[in-house]
Amino acid sequence: HLALTGAPVGAADALLCGLADHFVPADRLDRLSADLGRAPVHEVLARHVGQAPPGLLAARRGWIDHCYAADTVEEIVERLLASGEPEAKDAAETILTKSPTALKVTLSALRRARETGPLERVLEQEYRISCTALRSPDLVEGIRAQVIDKDRAPRWSPATLEEVTESDVARYFAPLDDGRELRLAVTDSPQEVPW
Repeated sequence: HLALTGAPVGAADALLCGLADHFVPADRLDRLSADLGRAPVHEVLARHVGQAPPGLLAARRGWIDHCYAADTVEEIVERLLASGEPEAKDAAETILTKSPTALKVTLSALRRARETGPLERVLEQEYRISCTALRSPDLVEGIRAQVIDKDRAPRWSPATLEEVTESDVARYFAPLDDGRELRLAVTDSPQEVPW
């Protein structure tokens, strides 16, 4: 949902989605920073972590999980529109304003990431996609529509989801030329920090 719509998230939603591990209220951040220089992280967190204000995604989880379990972006949009939920319809309308190619590449990247292996391999995939996107006409068009002309009317190429081919998507995952591949070392030791 977040990747295809670009919807912003607050603290509770970031925690729900695994984008954050803890919430520290803004009025405690200065003390948190000062305490981190004097005590172990887990002790500092125990003193400063608070309850995040309510988010939006937990209440919407049912339709989000159902709609986004579809195999393609087209099917996701169909499910969103058919769900009967006003927020789902809004999500579908937002998705349909985005670059069709970027939407399909994003969904493919998310699905591939599950099988890609450790974080280092996923980051290499993201780097490859980003480098390819820099040469995409849709990047220039999106900047033109949002920043330069500000007409908010991008002319994507291809223009529709149905026009984006599997080979259009596959080129974003192809190895980069000129030896520009990112190679990150993978360690056998766990990377998690015990908070």
